[in-house]
Amino acid sequence: MNKKNIVFFALSLLFALPLGAHSIKINTDWEFQRLKKEQKQIEIKNQGSDWSSQFNIQHVEAQNQALAVHPDTLKQEFNQLSMGNWEKINLPHTPFVEPLVVLHQWQGICYYRKILNVSKKEIDKQLWLEFEGAMHLADVWVNGQHLIQHSGGYTPFVVDVTGMLHADRGNEILVRLDNRNNPLIPPGKPLETLDFCYYGGLYRDVNLIVKHPVHITHPIMANEVAGGGIFVTYPYVSKQEAEIKVKTQVSNKVGTQRHLTIRHTLYEWSKKKGRGKKVALVESPLVLAAGTTQHHTQQFTVNNPKLWYPDSPALYVLRTEVMDGRKVTDCEDTRIGIRRIEMTREKGFVINDKPLKLEGSNRHQEYPYVGNAISDQAQYRDMYQIRDNGFNTVRLGHYPQDPSVLEACDELGLLVIEPIPGWQFFNKAQGFVDHTYKDIRDLIRRDRNHPSVIMWETTLNESWPPKSWKDQAVRIAHEEFPGDQCYTSGDTYGYDGFDVCYNDWKEGYNRPNTTSKPGFIREYYDYEFGGHYSTTRVTRGDGDYALMQNAWNAQWSHNRYRAYYPWTIGGAVWSMYDYNRGCCDNICYSGLADLFRLPKFGLLYFRTQMKEGTFTPAGPMTYEVFINSHWLEGSSDTLQVYGNVDEVKLQLNGRVIARQYPDDKPSTSEYVSRPDGGNAENIDFSPFTFFNVNWERGELKAIGYKDGKAVAEHVVRTPGAVEAMDITYFESGVSASCRDLLIVYVNLKDLQGTGCFGENNREVKLEVLQGGELRGPATIKAEAGVASFLVATTDSPMLVLKAVSGNLETMRKLKLKK
Repeated sequence: MNKKNIVFFALSLLFALPLGAHSIKINTDWEFQRLKKEQKQIEIKNQGSDWSSQFNIQHVEAQNQALAVHPDTLKQEFNQLSMGNWEKINLPHTPFVEPLVVLHQWQGICYYRKILNVSKKEIDKQLWLEFEGAMHLADVWVNGQHLIQHSGGYTPFVVDVTGMLHADRGNEILVRLDNRNNPLIPPGKPLETLDFCYYGGLYRDVNLIVKHPVHITHPIMANEVAGGGIFVTYPYVSKQEAEIKVKTQVSNKVGTQRHLTIRHTLYEWSKKKGRGKKVALVESPLVLAAGTTQHHTQQFTVNNPKLWYPDSPALYVLRTEVMDGRKVTDCEDTRIGIRRIEMTREKGFVINDKPLKLEGSNRHQEYPYVGNAISDQAQYRDMYQIRDNGFNTVRLGHYPQDPSVLEACDELGLLVIEPIPGWQFFNKAQGFVDHTYKDIRDLIRRDRNHPSVIMWETTLNESWPPKSWKDQAVRIAHEEFPGDQCYTSGDTYGYDGFDVCYNDWKEGYNRPNTTSKPGFIREYYDYEFGGHYSTTRVTRGDGDYALMQNAWNAQWSHNRYRAYYPWTIGGAVWSMYDYNRGCCDNICYSGLADLFRLPKFGLLYFRTQMKEGTFTPAGPMTYEVFINSHWLEGSSDTLQVYGNVDEVKLQLNGRVIARQYPDDKPSTSEYVSRPDGGNAENIDFSPFTFFNVNWERGELKAIGYKDGKAVAEHVVRTPGAVEAMDITYFESGVSASCRDLLIVYVNLKDLQGTGCFGENNREVKLEVLQGGELRGPATIKAEAGVASFLVATTDSPMLVLKAVSGNLETMRKLKLKK
């Protein structure tokens, strides 16, 4: 092979498409190079929301037009590629495995390539390459021809390769990615000050879509306002019947007029069986001239529909077929949920005529070491954990997240607030402005059929863009999603044009909303308790006092802001998980769970706010109690027990300390820094606060009662020395599978099996003996009795793990699902 050629060819496994398949992931057998010598990037000094006076904006824009890479630069880079070694990888992929604490994530140029083999049966069809996410300036070549430059790492793009591929030899896909600071690509703010990381790479799926010349279009590639692909809406919804309206765009690439039939068949859906019972069928004719594309709208009624609701997320599969005579030329399945929503200051949030308080959390999609390059299963586990711990809403701060996230939310009954990329930065250059508007259109076109999405956050978070920009952003969203089911949202700062106006934040823990629109508190429980030094920001290793503070801040603010309902329809804690700030040499520890998804006390507070029998993905909620202590020497003499019960009895080494009813002291107008037996008037289940509980080694037990009957208990024990270990993983509703990404825990325990929570320095080594590869270090120090690792599984049916710490050793074998 001549390494100096720009187009590279390599051996790969034959990629054979099954007849009739319309989309398949092509995530395996890629190759990767990260350029050693980085090109000089555009220098930007952040001047708040407007730095344009410091720079020649026209010059910056000139650097970022359509193939904005100078030929001499490309020649230099290709020379480097020819001299370098290609690493074999699979997607999703990060260009740089970061340390646990990320300070200035890697930025630069990297390349990906893949040899794609296509069968003779498929070569004359419509062939598209769909990139779900490539961070964040992407150039794509196919067989040596440059086809597209796409800017923006959070939105998808599609490359039409029809007529460009060969059946008799491999086809090379070459992708150049540049994730350096770029003020025209939202979020736009330099990473040195951004306060979260966007990482890099082909970190989401790449799909090959195969279509007949007479086909349903792609909503992103079609670039049609409120059109392209399949768009499903619900003009009327009740328990008795629902109207379903389907707008389908069909294209005819053959040389003759076609007399077609568009057929929609609706089926019930379940996780176990997939497509189930047929519910409805409608078909109608479409005459399509040669070389034309046309939208076709059909409407039909479903009697006694199963409505999608957070506590009963009923889903259907809509099968759309394009028929040319008896031949089906295209077929797409769209999973949908039938529901209608309303948001007003008077009623709050209403779904299917039922009022519902929005209990939300914010989620960054980041994992340790690999950033955003995580598996679909890992995405699902996060959504499952959020839903299983008392939240019915998630705000995807601060960008569109992986498509699998929305799929998971649909299944789990988790309502979604979905933002465009943006954080504390606005650039009045036209290139940036145009990009933000395109982000709105692409976001809605990608996710408009998901029943879980209730708000489109069409603003640049905390960025103070001008009114004219916001007005246009709202107009664009309503253009893309016509009718009364499109709700935009955003920060107000005196602006009232959004359909839902986020409450402002003022000193004194006040969250006013002076608009006439319903409000939502997009972030609470963190920053108001001390800014960047918030007392909410604690690690599990900081101990029980810190973790109690984390939970108390959650309770105090949750109780305070719930009093605003219904004009404030709900709120979202910041944040569900710890995350890397990138601009600072510490992790942001604001999470209810840490970066490895291990809970802090605050998460258990929210879980026990659920009523017994409430829907959770694991099954109906039971009665539960939880003691916010690990009962180590030096533990606080003030304890809280969280629980959805009437009464709690506390026992120490078998002796009854106290038995009492829930806290009933009044709420305070000013923040109280420690649990005081009050500040619980507006929450569903007040904690049980016990004062003057003197520590002694042994067992502390809380027993919860309902109507005088013991229904739940929680026990904590003072641990002994570390004398045992076991290996578990973050399962959260999804068993380990092949091509997965697992958070693996090595748990340090005493001989009785009690977790050694106070152990923060013991070194633990993890070895992967079969079926996987470590991401990140193999040896780390435990935190709060747990050593957490990241393991990427392979195609092997078995994962074998071995942990060693001092003279202790343990193994775990996991059977992996295919």
